[in-house]
Amino acid sequence: MLLHDLTLLAWISFVLFLLQLVALPVIFFVASKFTFLKDGAWGFGRVFSILLLSLLVWNLAFLQVPINTHLGVGILFFVLSLFSLYTTWAFFLSKKKFLQKFWQKFGRIILIEEIVFVLALLFLFAMRSFQPEILGLEKFMDAGFIQAYLKSPTLPAGDIWYAGSSINYYSFGQFYNSILVQLWQVDLAYGYNLLLIALFALLCLQLFSLAFNLRSNLGQSNFKAAVFAGIFTVFLVALGANGHTLWYFFSKGSFAGYWYPDATRFIERTIHEFPAYSFVVSDLHAHVLSLPISLFLLLVVFVWLKELLSLPSKKLAKFKLLWRTSFFYLSLLMGVLFGVLVMTNTWDLLIYGSLLLLLGLILLCKNKLFFGPLLLSASSVLVGTAIFAAFWLLNFTPISNSLMLAKEHTPFWQLLILWGPHLFWASLLLLVIRSFFSTKKNDQVVPILIIALFVLLVFLIVFPEFFYFKDIYTTYPRANTMFKLVFQGFMLLGILVALFFSLVLFEKAQPKGFFAWRLFDLRQTLASKKKKLFLLKVRLRRFFLLHLPISFFLFFSTLVYPYLAYQSYYGNWKNYQGLDGLAWFARKYPDDFILLNYLKANESEQVNIVEAVGESYTEFARISAFSGMPTILGWRVHEWLWRASWDGPAKRTGMVEKIYNQPLSDEVAANLKSYQVKYIIVGDKEYEAYKQMDLEGLMSLGPVVAVSGKSYLIKLF
Repeated sequence: MLLHDLTLLAWISFVLFLLQLVALPVIFFVASKFTFLKDGAWGFGRVFSILLLSLLVWNLAFLQVPINTHLGVGILFFVLSLFSLYTTWAFFLSKKKFLQKFWQKFGRIILIEEIVFVLALLFLFAMRSFQPEILGLEKFMDAGFIQAYLKSPTLPAGDIWYAGSSINYYSFGQFYNSILVQLWQVDLAYGYNLLLIALFALLCLQLFSLAFNLRSNLGQSNFKAAVFAGIFTVFLVALGANGHTLWYFFSKGSFAGYWYPDATRFIERTIHEFPAYSFVVSDLHAHVLSLPISLFLLLVVFVWLKELLSLPSKKLAKFKLLWRTSFFYLSLLMGVLFGVLVMTNTWDLLIYGSLLLLLGLILLCKNKLFFGPLLLSASSVLVGTAIFAAFWLLNFTPISNSLMLAKEHTPFWQLLILWGPHLFWASLLLLVIRSFFSTKKNDQVVPILIIALFVLLVFLIVFPEFFYFKDIYTTYPRANTMFKLVFQGFMLLGILVALFFSLVLFEKAQPKGFFAWRLFDLRQTLASKKKKLFLLKVRLRRFFLLHLPISFFLFFSTLVYPYLAYQSYYGNWKNYQGLDGLAWFARKYPDDFILLNYLKANESEQVNIVEAVGESYTEFARISAFSGMPTILGWRVHEWLWRASWDGPAKRTGMVEKIYNQPLSDEVAANLKSYQVKYIIVGDKEYEAYKQMDLEGLMSLGPVVAVSGKSYLIKLF
């Protein structure tokens, strides 16, 4: 089992590396054009190729070209590879010794980033091997969407739990995951866990790359400082938690009885998750799948801001000249990424749209000549977003469009516990960067971005205290709004905190007027004083002012939480199970598992089925989820949310009940024909849900094509 799983891990790593190679021409161009990117954007190569391939398949499939298949995706990937190879060769021919110079400049950081990627792969591989089950929370939904896309040569894909309708959810994240599964040529039973592992590694790689590049452009250029910023960011964001762990230890005196989900439910009737928790519980949900895209957008925003501030005054004043600049094309790229974010996690449109608005206001306060470029950029972003999200928008009905005033408010002490530890260090960063403003425009890029990010994350924390977007969960009105906003906010906080510590640890220059800096950086003082007593005092002060806080913060927010959480969720790492996410299904429902495998093997595309209606977060609707075949109604509360109305799910609930209890009635015959139902499932959950089931009547509707024990798969046509 272990050898098999390691082989799978090696295989997906190889395919991901091929995707990196596809991005080489872009990386070479970026490294030549934007020399301030000290890794040549290497850390974003894989995500670029994944998004490029996914967008091509997505749009062609919506144009009804049946390309969303193993063969179609493989051919398109092969074409992109050939184009990349040709472009790379042309690049080498035009620039002598380019590869040698590229490796001399970026080789060291590329090796470090690849090590970060591999270590992240191995870490989550080890974790998931002890609890690989695609079971619990919303894993049925996430796996179901991916499987639905795997069974849909053209788009839109049918909703697995609402036959006759397309998926009404921001599900592009599940789509690009399905593209990876097709490239890997693995069954989703293994693919689900491999996707989690790959996503975690990509997140760590991008976090490192983004923080590395930001730190390399802040203050004195220091390779060690930039590497530290990257590594610290990975720990804080991918593994770290909010301040709840620290509060629990102080209030209880130990970690005895600590329950890791409490860190995400500390505020009554709300949710405030962070990436580490999401990877522990392992849902491939929208907020997690958008992380690589939002990080990509942040990198582009950084480059866009750098280019804008480097534009000469003549181009700022003349609107026509801007069309020929890289600033304009970066604006278009931001539009593309915004379009992808809209389809992946629509909430991020509000978050990063606010970031661009803040940056625009800061720049206008700085120089009114920025109005023209900002107007052009905003127009480009809007057009790009509309074009690349068009097919999805045309098939999507808003789930929530009502902004409401919040009647519940979080006690200040709870906000302080959750966000205080991070906000303290991030606030100190604001004091530090004041000293980095100068008359040179390029020196102001990262400080301006830091200010905008800090204001944004404060906005994300404060917004749910006054407003929320209405949905069906009336007893938890603020939950979803707070959840989606602070999830991204936590990532931004981690980046800012890492930048602060990389400055106080490695920056040699002492900014004027910043007293706290002298407390942290005592190197010059140490060089000028040689008395042992003084050195002892300096070392003690340095320890208490710097090393102790850092160690304390690292221990509680980064090391303790993941240890406690992973240990709890993965059973103390005592029972190695491998990566088969459906082994539990075969053990618990062996007869139903036979029916599932029949559908997967004999239906290459989506066909409609009927199985028992169930409540959300239960083991109902399991066949539709893991086969990708739409049932008349699956998790009905989820469909209530997605359809923004209870009327449809209520009607279908009664309809499915009649199919099982009165299969020979004219009404049932009409409904089966109307929904073009091809298969009826009779299994454990159907017996549980419908005590008055007319099994004989059901079996008279068509031949039984698969049977095991008391489970039957009835084919109607």
